Order: sequence, then C-alpha cells, then structure tokens
Amino acid sequence: MDVSTLYLYALAAAACGVLLSVVFSDLIPGIDQIFHPTLILSFVILTSAFGFGLEHLTLLGSLVILLISVGISLILTSLLHLFIFVPLAKAEQSISFSEQTLEGRSAIVILPIPEDGYGEILVDDVSGRIAKSAVLFEGPALVQGTKVIIIEIKQGVAHVMTYPTQWKEEMFS
Repeated sequence: MDVSTLYLYALAAAACGVLLSVVFSDLIPGIDQIFHPTLILSFVILTSAFGFGLEHLTLLGSLVILLISVGISLILTSLLHLFIFVPLAKAEQSISFSEQTLEGRSAIVILPIPEDGYGEILVDDVSGRIAKSAVLFEGPALVQGTKVIIIEIKQGVAHVMTYPTQWKEEMFS
C-alpha cells in the first residue's frame, strides 16, 4: 500500500470523526474535559493533508515527510487551540444579556404561574424584551399581568414573587 493512500485514509477517517463529533458531542457530557476531540481530529487532518501534499510535491523520504507534517500540524493545532478554542470557551453564550443580570429585576407575568407549576414572564431590557420560564419563589399563584420581581435564576428558570407595592411607595415618597 502506498504511503499517500494511508494519508488519504487517515484524512477520511478524521473527517468522519469530525462529523460524528459534531453530531454526537452532546450525548457524552464532559467528554471535552477529558480530551478535546476537535483538537485531536484537527491534528490528524492537518498531518494527513500535509503528508499527502508533500508526498506528491517533493522527493523527500516518507519518514522525513511524516516528521515535517507532524511538526507543522503541532504548530497549527497549538495556534488553533490558543487563539480560537480558549477564547471561545471563555466567551459568554449570549452577547445581549447574562441570566444572572436578570436577578433583582422586575417583570410582568405573561402566562399565569400556578403554585406548583411553570408560567412565563416578560422582562424589558435595553437590548429588547426577554421571555423566561418562571416558577413561584413564594406566595400564591399569579395571574397574567401581575408585576413580579426575579429573586433568582436556577437552571434557566426564574424564581419570582409578587412585586411589593410598598416598595414603590417608599422609593418615590
């Protein structure tokens, strides 16, 4: 078997691995904390691509081509990790708001919130209106149009209570 054919097989296998990684990455939570499939597969793809290209464009020996390909791939994969993956991992998921910034804000109930169930609230924000699922922090069930205050947000769900009317009277009197 020719060495360039091995490079093509490795390239095809890594490309299939990338596809599988993208499709099934959420099925195994925390897999990217053990090892980074994207980095490993990009290293294999770059090594295969450079190896295949150098096999056809130069007269160097196969071992030298493999070493050159591995070296170039290590450098490029390291740069990819440092300048793309690390900043993306630290980036906020949403540019417009963070859920923690909604705590302590007032909102309006748009779907009634029963005592032991879920409803929905609408928060006016600088960047627009935000609808969030909501449950009661304490108090009786809330009907549509009730003004509430967001006490905390757990797992994407706002825990709310009725906005006390005496607060408004105390603040503006």
